[in-house]
Amino acid sequence: MRSVISLDTPIAEDNSLTLADTLQADLRLEDDTIDKIYAEHSKNELWGIVERFTSDRENHIIREIFINNRTMAAVAREQGITIDRIRQIKEKGLRRLWIGKAKRELLDKFDIVEAGAYRNSMNKFNEHGFTSTVEYIALRRAELQAEYEKHKRQIEIMHEQRKKCL
Repeated sequence: MRSVISLDTPIAEDNSLTLADTLQADLRLEDDTIDKIYAEHSKNELWGIVERFTSDRENHIIREIFINNRTMAAVAREQGITIDRIRQIKEKGLRRLWIGKAKRELLDKFDIVEAGAYRNSMNKFNEHGFTSTVEYIALRRAELQAEYEKHKRQIEIMHEQRKKCL
């Protein structure tokens, strides 16, 4: 005869741990492991792209700043150049990543929204009294339609009055 074990059946001596608790813990562990593997894969993909599309010097400086969390001043001291020169090299390397094939590869592999599109949309949103561009166009069209109808009625009234006078 087989015994039936429910998910609420205690599996520890003190009745504090159930089968459901252990299953949930296993699922969380599996999800955490998958998240870590994906994050590591993404990091490797990203730094591979950086390495392919930047010069050795740009790559080294970008890695020191972003991976090793070093300040530009520390990197400048190590390299024996000015902080401003480090900034220039870093910016040049980052610019290379936002043009041509590097940009396409980054956009394809990662869910990146270009800041320009977001910034422009937000500016338009704020300019139009916190409505989207589509809503603004629809509202503006309705206003213009109402204005047109008002002017049309005024012209019709003027035309009727003129007929009466003649």
